[in-house]
Amino acid sequence: MASAKIIELNESNTCKICDNALARYSCPKCNIIYCSLTCYQAVAHQECSENFYKENVMSELKLDTNDPQSKSKMLEILQRAHESNKLPSFKVSNASNEDSDSEVDLDDIELNGLGPFSQFVDIEDLEEDLDSDDDIDYVDISERLAGVNLDDTEMVWENLTADEKQDFMAFLKSEDVSKLIPSWQPWWLHREENKVTELSEDATQTFKNNCPKLRNIKDFSSISTKTPANCVKYNLINLLAAYAFTARYFNGEHMDFPNEAVAAVATTSFALKKGQNFENYETALKSVEQACINSEWIITDSENLDLMSEDVEKILNGPNSEEKSFYVLCALTDFQNLLRECQKPKEQNSAGAFSKQFPNEHFPQLQYETKEKIKKYLKKSDYFLSFAKDVLKM
Repeated sequence: MASAKIIELNESNTCKICDNALARYSCPKCNIIYCSLTCYQAVAHQECSENFYKENVMSELKLDTNDPQSKSKMLEILQRAHESNKLPSFKVSNASNEDSDSEVDLDDIELNGLGPFSQFVDIEDLEEDLDSDDDIDYVDISERLAGVNLDDTEMVWENLTADEKQDFMAFLKSEDVSKLIPSWQPWWLHREENKVTELSEDATQTFKNNCPKLRNIKDFSSISTKTPANCVKYNLINLLAAYAFTARYFNGEHMDFPNEAVAAVATTSFALKKGQNFENYETALKSVEQACINSEWIITDSENLDLMSEDVEKILNGPNSEEKSFYVLCALTDFQNLLRECQKPKEQNSAGAFSKQFPNEHFPQLQYETKEKIKKYLKKSDYFLSFAKDVLKM
């Protein structure tokens, strides 16, 4: 099935009135190209548009006494056009006295033809509207999307008109959409400076509901009988930094892209992917920063990297002094959830119209982690979980 063609905006096809959308029409009077009726009736084009309406309506005003039914039909069509397009009133010659002028609203005009005026009135669409039993001229987008799951992109796309779809694609070409998306607020930002023993369970549970749900974590003694080396703590920090950066990078929607998110963590955490050991806090963080900068597909800046350092500190401090390891356990649990999502078989459902129009090829240069590596990462994260629960001291 052929997909819709995305038209790039350029000097030759951009609306000359708003300068922000694809031009679909050309004014027959001054030849300026424009995108919509709103622009055609804009103040910058008002003199030309009103003169054109007046000239064409005046030239087409003809009474047809022989066909009152056709005359009535045309009156109804023009009245509908007048109401929807907000056409102006004109001074027309009075039929009984050609020397005197009187202002006549279009609601009082009878005519048997539209001629050039039909460039601005879609006769077939208007007649179809008039013949239908539907009293609504135009169904607002809020009504069309009423009851539609807005998270279901395919359903939303199906309920858009052709013009809305084209405008959306043109908008994507002309705007930085990321500026319109609100920034995700991580769950680890919640902090109780002074934990009060009288704090209600409901208050405590409220912020914990926003955190990843912890599973049963094995005791460290059941995993290893050896005392962990000093580098384990800093290796964990290296992984936490990579996880925090990735969660922010995907604006909190990392669970919707598990393979890409795991690839991002593995790309930036050498402790995870390469088994590299770190001897201090600073080198553990700097390694992630450098990995982000060197990546071929991760785009970041100093602001993002500074934010990552702050996030790691907040995760290590926990929500309060009595639960310092809680956020660490949540972060590792969330990473394990990503790994388990990667293990699930991919659905073979056929792509819908929206998916075909906008294929999910966000990171064409990355390579997904193999199933063997996913198992390895799960085992290593199990070790870190038990370590954080029973051994970690910051």
